[in-house]
Amino acid sequence: MMVRTLVLWIPAWPVIAAQCDDELPGAVRGAALALIHKGAVVACSPEASASGVRVGMKRRDAQMRCPGLSVLPDSPERNRRVFDQVLLALQDTVSQQTLVEPGVLAFGARGLSRFYGGEEASAIALVSALSSSEQGFHSRVGISDDLFSAVMAAQQTDPAHPIRIVESGASSAFLAGLPISVLDDTSAVSLLSRLGVNTLGECVALGESALRERFGTAGEQIYRLASGRDGTWLSPHNSPVDTSESIALLEPLHLIDQLAFSIRHATENYHQRLFSAGVVCTRVRITIGFDSGQTCVRTWLHPRFFSASELVDRVRWQLESLARDSAGLGEQPPGVVSVRFEALRPEHLGVHEPGLWGQGPDSRVHHVLSRVQGIVGAHGVLSASSATSRFPGGTQVLTTWGEKTTDGEVGPLPGALPEPFPGTVFALPPEVALHDAKGRTVLIDKAELSASPASLVLGSRRLDLVSWAGPWPVTERWWDPAKARYAHRLQVLDERGIGWLLTTSGGHQWRIEARYD
Repeated sequence: MMVRTLVLWIPAWPVIAAQCDDELPGAVRGAALALIHKGAVVACSPEASASGVRVGMKRRDAQMRCPGLSVLPDSPERNRRVFDQVLLALQDTVSQQTLVEPGVLAFGARGLSRFYGGEEASAIALVSALSSSEQGFHSRVGISDDLFSAVMAAQQTDPAHPIRIVESGASSAFLAGLPISVLDDTSAVSLLSRLGVNTLGECVALGESALRERFGTAGEQIYRLASGRDGTWLSPHNSPVDTSESIALLEPLHLIDQLAFSIRHATENYHQRLFSAGVVCTRVRITIGFDSGQTCVRTWLHPRFFSASELVDRVRWQLESLARDSAGLGEQPPGVVSVRFEALRPEHLGVHEPGLWGQGPDSRVHHVLSRVQGIVGAHGVLSASSATSRFPGGTQVLTTWGEKTTDGEVGPLPGALPEPFPGTVFALPPEVALHDAKGRTVLIDKAELSASPASLVLGSRRLDLVSWAGPWPVTERWWDPAKARYAHRLQVLDERGIGWLLTTSGGHQWRIEARYD
């Protein structure tokens, strides 16, 4: 039995998601943008398309076509996370929906038609709800007898005519003229095209038995889709809970303790609202508004999830950090007039439920150290973690206890030091003199040494060298003058069998960066 289906589609959703993601300030609307996966373009903005960028194009070719192109990695997680904004924008228009994929929603057309007085009226209501939302999403709607034909109807629309309604019983005729490439089965599409089958109507003419014999169960599915008999059932779900909370204060507050007391009750209600919806907050953006019109925004992470009191503590720490940064200016600090919490990546509560034997010692350790932070301040308790870096000094990172360490970039790191790594890394690399056999300083020019190193002089100590390797140039962030680092690296081995890692930035002054113990 076919179910009359309404499909709402937002074209180029991955691009829209990147432009609406607050964590990607470089992806602005109106700019040329391309999303890359495995070195190829998988989606691009209209501005990029106008410059000649096409899906499937290699990254370098796309950047040659459009020199001002912004490039970002494709992220299914981002597509899903940002799509919650669409669901929230529709919650006053429709209570339940079926998520086909980020960018595509399906609804039972019969119920909406009864409520809004017709299929076209219900489609207009959905499109208007999104276009009038804060983000101003532009959507298309297709209505047909089954899910597949409704999706195809939505994709056959244009900005001037964003709604297409296929009359009841006309799904097969509507699909017959569509190209075979609309099917997701690339291998079947390739074979059918080579056989001269170019449209869904020609595919249906082959017959279900012929398709089943050639493609098995996939052939049966192809026949059902092409003939307008998609039997996919809709499974509606409620709209997600709003994971943000804005707290407006009655008057500007200057004392941190006074502010913490004022927002505690509202913060507890916010936490309970998330908890009742079955979600927890592991990453929160806190925006503090001042009576001067300025705002202070910071994102906090938690190794498990935030409690209400921990959210209040983060507000306290954020203000304390701001007070330290502005200390000595001699000005009256502005008063706080608002606090806003935004759970950036809410997670299901079930993922964080304690195990059979309780939460174990980790939760107790976190509780104790959080109490210590309340006494000595947020930056008084730090935890060490490892990170990938081209320089040994950057492989250890200290972060505030309670903040989740961000994973480093996965992939090759040209110029990184190969294993085995040195056992001792000097926080302040001491200056040394590197001499050749005649006692002259070993210089470096154009990645070549002026002579073979023979001795290493550190203060009053002189170490004879028996072996050396290098030099190797190391370049990092050459495009950013403020953060660029450039050096040459040299490994030497002294007569005692101890290895030293030397670096120079100017070509004449050497420093000991690390020691191989």
